[in-house]
Amino acid sequence: MDERRIPSLLLHVVFQQVRDLMGDSALAMLLRQSGLAEYIDSPPPADESPAVSVRAYSGLLAGIYDLFGPRGSRPIFLQGGRRGGQHIRKLHPARYTLAGAALKLLPENKRMGMILEKVEEEGVELYGNPHHLREEEDAFYMEIADCPYCAEIARRARESGQAVARPVCLIPAAVMQEMVEWGTGNQHPVEEVACIAMGDPTCLFKIAK
Repeated sequence: MDERRIPSLLLHVVFQQVRDLMGDSALAMLLRQSGLAEYIDSPPPADESPAVSVRAYSGLLAGIYDLFGPRGSRPIFLQGGRRGGQHIRKLHPARYTLAGAALKLLPENKRMGMILEKVEEEGVELYGNPHHLREEEDAFYMEIADCPYCAEIARRARESGQAVARPVCLIPAAVMQEMVEWGTGNQHPVEEVACIAMGDPTCLFKIAK
């Protein structure tokens, strides 16, 4: 997790959500507490230039969770995930333009599967950890091992002995929901049904058909 570095875009999106919802002073406090104070006066660009390690990114998300709590962090993660999905399509126009053209010719379930396969590929490319997509009769399921979104939240919960009451990986859930909505033109609820932060072995997301 330490060697791979995430694109600046991911930091840019998260910082923007904290600033929009909580203000500049809250963002500055978060960055200081997360060891990222160098970004206070020099925000990251919205591009694919390498930024912090995956571990540092996981620490940033845990900092948001700690600073704003489960309720306060929820809209930051959800809106950040949706915007992240939109930015990913802009950064990879060839991949998603081709998908968009092909999707129009397919039944809705096939469209969902095709776009979720691309989300699966993106996740592996970004974080280097296993992502596994499977289809069942009522839904698609995306399983993420060594999940970077909750890794540090889970570690801190174990150290403190304080249980996490509900799944916390709202960013990938929002990315999947935004991508599927874009690909099908319809809303398909995404629910995290297992979360490492709650003691589960992997994080598992159900994408309803």
